[in-house]
Amino acid sequence: MSTPNTPTPPNSPDTQNASATPVSATSAASGELAPNYFRHTFANGLEMVGQRMPSLASVTFGVQLNAGIRDEPEDRLGLTNLLAEMMFQGTENRSVRQLTEEFEAIGARKGGEAGMEFARYSAQIVGNRLDRALDLMTDVLLHPLFPNDEFNQMRNIQLQEIRRRDDEPMRRIFDLVREKFYAGTRLGRRSLGKRETVEALTPDDLRTFYRARYQPRGSLVAIAGAFEWDHAVARVGELLGGWNGATPASEIDHPHPQPDVNIELQPEANQEHIGMAFPFVPYGDPDYYAASVALEIFGGGMTSRLFREVREKRGLVYSVAAIFAPNGSYGAGYLYAGTTPEKSPETVRVMLEELRRLQDEGVTEDELARAKTQLKSELVMRGESSAARMGALMRSWWFERRLIPIQEVKTAVDSVTTGQILSLLKRFPPTQPLVIGAIGPRTREELVGDLAG
Repeated sequence: MSTPNTPTPPNSPDTQNASATPVSATSAASGELAPNYFRHTFANGLEMVGQRMPSLASVTFGVQLNAGIRDEPEDRLGLTNLLAEMMFQGTENRSVRQLTEEFEAIGARKGGEAGMEFARYSAQIVGNRLDRALDLMTDVLLHPLFPNDEFNQMRNIQLQEIRRRDDEPMRRIFDLVREKFYAGTRLGRRSLGKRETVEALTPDDLRTFYRARYQPRGSLVAIAGAFEWDHAVARVGELLGGWNGATPASEIDHPHPQPDVNIELQPEANQEHIGMAFPFVPYGDPDYYAASVALEIFGGGMTSRLFREVREKRGLVYSVAAIFAPNGSYGAGYLYAGTTPEKSPETVRVMLEELRRLQDEGVTEDELARAKTQLKSELVMRGESSAARMGALMRSWWFERRLIPIQEVKTAVDSVTTGQILSLLKRFPPTQPLVIGAIGPRTREELVGDLAG
């Protein structure tokens, strides 16, 4: 849910019995799966889920590990981002050049990423090249080398990214808001880390973290697209069956956000970047889809309230949006506005007025119908992508321990009512508490005054 120019806010098997039989209907209680959905647990504790999509030519698979930003040592922030890059910089069996050439030879789109609650490595390929891609990703996952030369190069690149981030207020505004919103917890950490902590990192730091947290028990393989389940399970079992160990449980944070304003003054700046955050539902909450619909209505596109009231009617901003950012145990709603210093006080005033109106009045039936149409259209488009479906499988099993077919999501979106959204906004009033952040020349008094009181 974003508009153009909007920043993005910011875990040896018995192969003879490896297949999982799909049955009809989804049920969290019974554990049943819809047709073409599968799951399996290997003897070493590694879990695997899948969705067969016969109409596609591609297949995407990924491995997700309980090794996220929240698990970094406090004096080694930025480690997981660097580790995700270093995993592809050579293995015990292949140099970085050999690894790159072999992935490119099969036309694979591959990569690694570090999230707040997990790390993920994935590849998308044409279906008949799945076995080769699995071989290569296994080498990456089980035999990384972390060579010194590549480590120094990738660390320098990350330090450059940190400097670039710090020079771009549109990227940094959510860091400013999130750090205040999640104060006292690890959920407010910056994904790239800090300059001083990244400079202190060594290859041994990566090896220590890798050995502790890159383990099969607690990890998940997901696959979606053109593949045969029994064959995929057997192949993964052959490749990863000798992988043993258990990932330690992550410490769970329990944030308690307080109303606050966080201003970074830049007296010479010619723009004001404004961010806001309020508590909202996490993954798996009964009101999850109501929350998605509510923020789509409020700031999801060119027909949203924020766009209409702040940009279209008053011409106050060049960009405005609302973003839903759930985690496993906690969620947040974020707002963003980019404007000029002269228009920034009125921008804040109108945004707060609209938040209060949403909180008090909820949404209209017309707004609800438009938002449902938009969200269901996005679902259809994501349903045509093996990469999107792999990500959805990862997310639903990781956070909810169930696989959710697209049709069930459509039904859940369709079932949202104006009354449910109003009840949700009583559970999570978006102005109580509200954290406001800004980067630009305006002082707190000039920008907010007593508006947030």
